[in-house]
Amino acid sequence: MAIKVIKEPAPKPGSLGRTELYALAIGQVIGAGVITLIVPAIKMTGYSAWLAYFAAIIMGFIMISPFVFVSSALRLGGGNYSMLCELAGPTASGIFAFSYLTQCLSLSLFGVSASAYLGDVIPALGGPAPRVFVGVLLLTIFFVVNLLGVDVMAKAQKLMTWLLIAALFIFAAVGIFKMKLPIFDFANPNFLINGWGITFKGGNIAGGFTGAVLLFVYSCQGYYMTIAYGRDAKNARRDIPAVLLMSVPTLIVLYVGVAMAGVGVMSVSEYGASTTLVFAAKRIFPTWLFYFFIIGGPIMALLSTLNSSFAYNAITIGQSCDDGWLPAAFGKKNAKGSRVFILTFMYILGIIPIIFGLSITVITNMVQLFTSFFAFLNFAALVRLPKKYPEAWKKSRLHVPDGLYYAICVLSLIGYIVVFWKSCLSMTPALAVANVAALIITAAIGVWRARNGNIEIHTSVWAEDDTLEANTAK
Repeated sequence: MAIKVIKEPAPKPGSLGRTELYALAIGQVIGAGVITLIVPAIKMTGYSAWLAYFAAIIMGFIMISPFVFVSSALRLGGGNYSMLCELAGPTASGIFAFSYLTQCLSLSLFGVSASAYLGDVIPALGGPAPRVFVGVLLLTIFFVVNLLGVDVMAKAQKLMTWLLIAALFIFAAVGIFKMKLPIFDFANPNFLINGWGITFKGGNIAGGFTGAVLLFVYSCQGYYMTIAYGRDAKNARRDIPAVLLMSVPTLIVLYVGVAMAGVGVMSVSEYGASTTLVFAAKRIFPTWLFYFFIIGGPIMALLSTLNSSFAYNAITIGQSCDDGWLPAAFGKKNAKGSRVFILTFMYILGIIPIIFGLSITVITNMVQLFTSFFAFLNFAALVRLPKKYPEAWKKSRLHVPDGLYYAICVLSLIGYIVVFWKSCLSMTPALAVANVAALIITAAIGVWRARNGNIEIHTSVWAEDDTLEANTAK
């Protein structure tokens, strides 16, 4: 029983250019936030929801900023998993390989949210049974799309992303023009309906400006997952960090703009029991434009995130199968290069919360808890970059002094610790204990496999892309 590490040669450049990577990044991040969380956050903090979103975007960038530097220095073939294998060591990668399986629950969030929007638009789909049917149907569609390979997935993603950007921009522009509420009046009692801090109800976080920021921040980090396309990118170390940086101003314009429109045209009480922007859109748009927004905005945003989540998770889990942490048969590819059994596992796990009727907020807090746990592993890898790859680090287009880089890593970790704490306090004690127990069990299995398994790690991390440089020279 031993762990053997094999250096995998750099593959040829992939087919994804900066445009495709940008579409994947924006499609990944937009969906679970501006579409699913904005109305719940409005109810938590009032008119200040737009400011809470701006703060969350900045906090989210600080939390994922170390990945910008890593992706500028290294080409990663398997996202976080590859980074952990190379920089933090085999045991850390084993813990991640098993713990990451919990992350697949996030797929259910997009199915639940899309069915909620369709239920508000079409009353016949508003009941519990129709919502379950719609959520499962949407997961099924994109399960099939991802079985057709990364090129088909990326083409679908590009089309959906441009439609959703256009729809959200129109909603923000028209909605801001039609605002009737004093959302910039800091002295108005409705600006902070629960104060600047966090309020609790029944022992759980229920409101407050800071509470809204910590809920919103979940939707402001997903674009970092673009690092997983290092193998498939045309020029990963140039294009991926550029795309990550391009995502920030995009989110500021779209997220803050939509939040301003959503809170400026309807009061908290007028939203009632709804958790969607459907009724705000009805006030803003004429009928024909309303339906364009619903299809091109909320629905397209949720579906694009669902699409790219299938792809990213399959790449990450597939790499751990190739290395022996998980059964090799589990990572088997079809003729299109898609991981059939991994996609099937994700599909089934994503359906479970939909069937049990878990709310958007509960699913979000569960996923935030899982992703925050991974930050402890990531930190151990991130701080080793300058010493492990000194030449690649110095040649990086985004090189900064080592001390500043370490400070950025520490700030990132602090942000994740705060979110982990908030996630635990936002669930019932029983659910929090169950989720933490799941992480502990999967981590323990990873440690056990590291000590007793026959693991052959293929380090898909490349500091120099000789193939790309040779092709460029030709």
